[in-house]
Amino acid sequence: MERNKFLVFCFAFVPGAGQMYLGMMKKGLVIMSVFWAVIAVAVMLNLGVLCVFLPIIWFYAFFDTFNSARYHADQRLQMDYKFWEDMKHGGWVPKMGEKFSNKTPKFLGLGCILLGLYSLYETVIAPLFWRFDLPDWIYFILNRIPSLIVACAVIGLGVYLLNRGKTPKEAEDFVEYQEGHHE
Repeated sequence: MERNKFLVFCFAFVPGAGQMYLGMMKKGLVIMSVFWAVIAVAVMLNLGVLCVFLPIIWFYAFFDTFNSARYHADQRLQMDYKFWEDMKHGGWVPKMGEKFSNKTPKFLGLGCILLGLYSLYETVIAPLFWRFDLPDWIYFILNRIPSLIVACAVIGLGVYLLNRGKTPKEAEDFVEYQEGHHE
């Protein structure tokens, strides 16, 4: 089905909406989710530096909408399915997806730890260097408790993701007894 070119143009301005209008629901949902997730993390962790990624996501979504509009509806559905399969297997990097997908929790964990530490530094530690009066410090720390909790939670998530695949040495060496099989 041919889509209205004016509506394609209008929907292209919202990251992911253009893809959804063209029937590529999975790709549109991923793009929209990434866009809003970057905004949410930047706001929750008080990290305005993450907003640098927003124009990149926006331009990708905008131009991908027009590139996808050139194809027939059946081809777009196939492209959407291939996009989803690639995402499930580690991303867009061909032949490297399996290597990345095995290490994804470690990369995410390390990223969460670094993001949490940076947030902790920016919202709590660095501003304390400029406050020298004890009552101001107490008020400042009490005022920053929500940011502190979120930063610590992100660090905890990172530590969990890093340790998720590890098993204790004893568990690796343990061999369950099987009757009739003696070594």
